[in-house]
Amino acid sequence: MIPVKFSRAIAVALLTATTALASHTIAQAQELVLGVIGNSKDQVQPYTPTSSASAGSLYNQLYDGLTAYDSKGAVVMELAESMTPNATLDVWTVKLRPNVKRHDGKPFTADDVIASIKHMMDPANNFVVSSQIDFVDPAKIRKVDDLTMEFTLKRPFGLFANAFADEDFRIRAISDDGSVTGTGPFKLDSFTPGQEARLSRFDDYWGEKPGFDKLRIIGFRDQQAVTNALRGGQIDVAYSVPYTDVPALTKDPKLKTVVSGTTTYPIISVRVDTAPFNDPKVLEALKLLVDRQQIVDNAFGGFGKIANDYLGNNTACPVPSEPQRVQDIAKAKQLLAEAGKSNLKLELVTDGAFAGMMEMAQLYAQQAAQAGIAIKVRRLDPATFLNRWREWPFLISLTSGPYETAALAALLPGQGENATHFDDAEYNDLAKKLQSTGDLVEQCKLVTQLQAIEYKRSGDIVAAYPENITVYRDTVSGLKPDLYGRTAILFGGVTVKK
Repeated sequence: MIPVKFSRAIAVALLTATTALASHTIAQAQELVLGVIGNSKDQVQPYTPTSSASAGSLYNQLYDGLTAYDSKGAVVMELAESMTPNATLDVWTVKLRPNVKRHDGKPFTADDVIASIKHMMDPANNFVVSSQIDFVDPAKIRKVDDLTMEFTLKRPFGLFANAFADEDFRIRAISDDGSVTGTGPFKLDSFTPGQEARLSRFDDYWGEKPGFDKLRIIGFRDQQAVTNALRGGQIDVAYSVPYTDVPALTKDPKLKTVVSGTTTYPIISVRVDTAPFNDPKVLEALKLLVDRQQIVDNAFGGFGKIANDYLGNNTACPVPSEPQRVQDIAKAKQLLAEAGKSNLKLELVTDGAFAGMMEMAQLYAQQAAQAGIAIKVRRLDPATFLNRWREWPFLISLTSGPYETAALAALLPGQGENATHFDDAEYNDLAKKLQSTGDLVEQCKLVTQLQAIEYKRSGDIVAAYPENITVYRDTVSGLKPDLYGRTAILFGGVTVKK
């Protein structure tokens, strides 16, 4: 693909031609610049072993899913027009949206879906999160016609549409020249991993189109660099900024903010299959070290609320009846002594790619020191950190999405997102029941039970449910609150005037 560069000199020359042509040129010149922490291992094709904020920002523009979660958390049809199960939930008929075009001009069909899913599920391609759709038998996807497929599953699965709404399962196509192409709101002009992507609006997009013509995604080294670029006018929208910077940024009359509740937030994770974290007393002690309100106030600038060591702050289900954990240094020291693990020395790793990660890590290290635990916080570049995602014994992890997909992906054995290597027989059994029922009341009952097990035994220390803060320049209009932390990268109806 040939890189395309926009020339201001050409724009100015055209401006002098005629009034009509000038107004067209001004419209074409509108470019939005997004700043995000870059990852040198990012790829254009969406089925990679690891994911990053910069890759997600790009994929959200290039590709669509069969289904998606809207900004309020509901599952909506995207490339699929409908998904219909049989009575036993083990055969699903999927009808695609008609008249969808790919970026190469060809029609989007069932062949693209089948090829994408087979690629995802081929072990040779090392797409680790494909384990989340292991209920699919790629050999038993039958093409009925160009817009219809029949999926015969390995087992009954009631959350079919929910599973494919996960952003990891975007659908791509292959052009005649072998390059990857998509159906998203933008098409790619040029790409340098970790540094920059340039995109042009796809005017044949089937959904709500952006109100600007060009998008540039710039990769930065860290959060502070993104903030400085926003202040200096180098970027129009920051994917995220340090929460501690928000008060000062809101005083700038040229900057605006969108604040929204979110299911995307950092958590502290330990590998429960590795010493010393495989000792329940050590695990309980680590959870008792946390001053949760201090983390809300200092790591997240007061934008959020305390959590209680389970995922799923957005479910409509009753919360577990477990007591709220509070900091108890004396009890933590006692448990560590009983386990013979007093005066532990640990290393906590993070890439600091999301707001609050570094701040939470540093605060937790200070809190742990009160119990005699020495924690060294180590910040790595995203490529190095993500390359060993499931190997780190003690890390700042990230959760994103609704409970029935995100939590299960992070807590069931063999799942690509299971950084803690959690494998609990009771949890696994309840999760299977959740996945195999379409009864909403039963689903809620199971979710509450699953969260109670997390509280007691999982390797995740969920200290806070922060809000998502998107800061942008006043030249941008139309950014909206989003439950999944995507405010900075959802551009349908967004305009920019410079």
